[in-house]
Amino acid sequence: KSTLINVLSGFFPADAGSVRLAGVDLLDLEAHQIAAEGVARTFQIPRPFSTMTALENVAVSYMFGQRKHSLAEARVAADDWLEFTGLASVADRDVSQLNLQQLKFLELARALATEPRLLLLDEVLAGLNPSEIQQSIAMIRRIHERGITLVIVEHVLRAVMSLSDRIVVLDQGMVIATGEPQTVMRDEAVVAAYLGGKKL
Repeated sequence: KSTLINVLSGFFPADAGSVRLAGVDLLDLEAHQIAAEGVARTFQIPRPFSTMTALENVAVSYMFGQRKHSLAEARVAADDWLEFTGLASVADRDVSQLNLQQLKFLELARALATEPRLLLLDEVLAGLNPSEIQQSIAMIRRIHERGITLVIVEHVLRAVMSLSDRIVVLDQGMVIATGEPQTVMRDEAVVAAYLGGKKL
């Protein structure tokens, strides 16, 4: 599933097929060109610029997103996105001082700063405790309310069921089910592949 995110965002080359967004085939583009088309992604393991502050991390993303911006504009926008993601109080901290949840939210802030129309979330809940997961689910809902389309790769089932309009289940790189969450989670192939053969 993470491999799919890497292909969609241009980090891995595709062997075949096509990925079209608003008529543009993304597989013909480099990662920075895909970002310029309005596709952003997070990483399962956060990848901030380790020698920068939280604000600088977000400002860099804003400067090189869909449209180019000045450093002054980027700092204002970074403040806004850090506020949106609940990180305003750590804006001037080096990222080495942030905990895992803060780093995950910084990933979101950096992705959002590129002004995406499509946001790919790669196991953004991995490693978080139940309270942090609930806060993250609320954050993801707020992002969607801004009109951003989300593709979420996730193994936390309650989050998947809570957030999804449509689920696509992959097993060994193949689609084994697709549809509404309740229907997909009762599919025999899904139960066998992910839930040990016991129906929900």
